[in-house]
Amino acid sequence: MKRFPKPVVLVSKCLEFEKVRYNAQVIPSKIVRDLEPFVEYIKVCPEVEIGLGVPRDTIRIIKTNGEKRLVQPKTGRDITERMQEFITVFLDNLQEVDGFIFKSRSPTIGIRGIKVYSGVKDASVIEKGSGFFAEQLIGRYSGYPMEEEDRLTNRRIRNHFLVHLFTFAGFREIKQRRSIEELVEFNHRNRYLFMSYHHENCNQMDELLANRQERGIDEIFVDYEELLKRIFSTPHTSDSIIVAVKEIISLISYHILEVDIHFLNEVIEKYEKNLIGYEGLIEMLRFFVMKFDESSIIDDSLFHPYPEHLQEVVDVDRDRDFWKN
Repeated sequence: MKRFPKPVVLVSKCLEFEKVRYNAQVIPSKIVRDLEPFVEYIKVCPEVEIGLGVPRDTIRIIKTNGEKRLVQPKTGRDITERMQEFITVFLDNLQEVDGFIFKSRSPTIGIRGIKVYSGVKDASVIEKGSGFFAEQLIGRYSGYPMEEEDRLTNRRIRNHFLVHLFTFAGFREIKQRRSIEELVEFNHRNRYLFMSYHHENCNQMDELLANRQERGIDEIFVDYEELLKRIFSTPHTSDSIIVAVKEIISLISYHILEVDIHFLNEVIEKYEKNLIGYEGLIEMLRFFVMKFDESSIIDDSLFHPYPEHLQEVVDVDRDRDFWKN
């Protein structure tokens, strides 16, 4: 059975854990529940950390004279300095992390679409961006897996986040040990997964490690991490996935009958036309690799990028009786 690293995830405390939201509610989140056995959570609620209490008056971001401020409209209280002091201390002392799951629409910890107002009361929205806390965290952790709980209900976003998260956690373990040999193995074990995201960056990783004798360990890890961030800067596409699939088929083709190759090409064509899903394509490929490959392609993370228990069902309505009166 494949061993997976245990990612460290910074998560909004109001998601599943404590009633710290402004209205003293806890927010249910399936992804946070699903991940709990497989990750180490660090929980945070910036508002509570600076002593605003629960329940509390809502806060908002306003922009005045080109500067963003954090205020409570009901009281007119400005908490910008207190929040900034907490953010600086918290981030300066934050341990190594692999990813982030935050509460959407939060003026402190929301990642996107957060309203910025022109004033404290009866003011219009003049722009949208990230929450007060999240904006500074994004600056420090650019390229890390980072999502909001409501977006993670989307199947494709969830899959991309999980692949990104567990890959980053595996890299962190190797980086901490500063082992070039383990990094080479890590790259080999993830080669077709990386190719399914970005073929050119995958080749650059290979080239970096092939020429590792010419560079120092620290420089290699810095450059490799930057390439890793680029790999996951966008989700994989059907075109990039097909590139990786065809590459694997070419490697095992000398074992396969012509009729089987024809069948695989038909499966790829159906995937191109969106007539079968990604999971079906990869599972079919896995069958042929298990049967005919004599190397270690089957161990590639393309086939198992994260624990199987985190894989969602394909059709939630499959066994629903739509004909029942």
